[in-house]
Amino acid sequence: MRRSLRTTLILSTTLGTAAVLLAAGVLLYMLVRDGLVDQFDRALLDKACLLASAMEWERRELDLNFDEFDMHEFERRDRPAYLQIWLTDGTVAFRSPSLAGADLQHPAGSLEGPFCRRVVLPDGRPGRAAGFTMTPKTEGSSPPPDAAAVTVMLARGTGSVDSTLAQLAVLLVAVGLAAVAVSAGVLWLFVRRGLRPLDRLADRIGGLGEQDLSQRIHLPDAPAELEPVAARLNDLLGRLEAAFERERRFSADVAHELRTPLAGLRSTMDVALTKSRRADEYAHALDRCLRITVQLQAMVEHLLSLARLDAGQVEIRPETVCLADLLRDAWKPLAEAAEARRLRVRWVPGPEVTVTTDPSLLGLVVRNILENAVVHANEGGLVTIETVAEKNETTIRIANSGSCLTQKQADHVFERLWRGDDARTDVGIHCGLGLPLVNQVVTVLGGAVAARSTAGGDFLITVSIPNAPPHAASP
Repeated sequence: MRRSLRTTLILSTTLGTAAVLLAAGVLLYMLVRDGLVDQFDRALLDKACLLASAMEWERRELDLNFDEFDMHEFERRDRPAYLQIWLTDGTVAFRSPSLAGADLQHPAGSLEGPFCRRVVLPDGRPGRAAGFTMTPKTEGSSPPPDAAAVTVMLARGTGSVDSTLAQLAVLLVAVGLAAVAVSAGVLWLFVRRGLRPLDRLADRIGGLGEQDLSQRIHLPDAPAELEPVAARLNDLLGRLEAAFERERRFSADVAHELRTPLAGLRSTMDVALTKSRRADEYAHALDRCLRITVQLQAMVEHLLSLARLDAGQVEIRPETVCLADLLRDAWKPLAEAAEARRLRVRWVPGPEVTVTTDPSLLGLVVRNILENAVVHANEGGLVTIETVAEKNETTIRIANSGSCLTQKQADHVFERLWRGDDARTDVGIHCGLGLPLVNQVVTVLGGAVAARSTAGGDFLITVSIPNAPPHAASP
């Protein structure tokens, strides 16, 4: 089950908040810990310096003079402090009663300035030690040369610091958890409120039906991030509305186109069956029925071809094609009809032109364009067939004289079931599917097709086919 956007936002933001709080808590803990340890060490050094200030050399003996100080912390049994003093040769000059014969760990090597370190006290408690090496003042005779300097080390347990840090850690964890919980609750409220426009958008989309595609989505109070989504949805609704309208219009036009020839078939057969007739009259009726059936078959085949093209169920099988041969083969079935209409044909093949493409699909394109030219050329007019070879593509131009279309009308010739005859007096004869089929096939071949017309002049169709076919997927 996929997580919702609301859950994702809350979880990600809560985790981010927790990470920030954790980092801030760790940083604060480290700063407080370092501050407490530094303060603890300074107190140790201050106490050690105070004790060292009373020491002096007298008659080659080290006089400690600790009587004037409170030494109770070095004498108590419960959590005492520890003090030890060494001479330069390592001899112990003083050991506090709390050590009870034990020793603190002597600082190794020569020391320059005060030192502070973590230690384990003789009673096993964790603690810190601070000390330094110094030369006591001299009274009377000078001290022995090998014992002029002494090393003082004072150590105390860090229980109070550790307790404070533990309390601080607990407090930080508790405050952090509470802050994360509160943040999650606040985020849930704000995210829920912020995503309400998405809920309204989903409700609006869910409420749209096939009959509501003319409606558009408007969210006046939506955040700026949703405006592109609403705009794209409105564009999609517009395209869907146009597509549904085309489908409805196409279905109505197909029904209209089929009704007329079917009515012609029925009326012809009804008339033929009303009474007994001569054989030539029956033959005439059958001939009329045959012509209507052929036209219906052509319409159905065009519709099936368009359906396969729309579904992507056409496979391109490229071959090297000689255009001159392809054009002449496509012209042969139309030659008789052209001769009956006294049409002249002008071939402008130029040099030998070949192209690598699917010959059957290109043949379908050429046959439909030539048939359109023969049918719509004026009686005794001219059909011009021309091929032009260029570097990356090959162009086929087929024109017929006697055009009745303006350029504005010619822009619609590739629309399905469109005809320049507004009265549709030729319903059932020219179904308006040939040039739309040409447009679809040329698109599949990776080419382009265009129409140009001048009323009373020529109607020209130009087809450009790339010399290398596109990669086509098998159905």
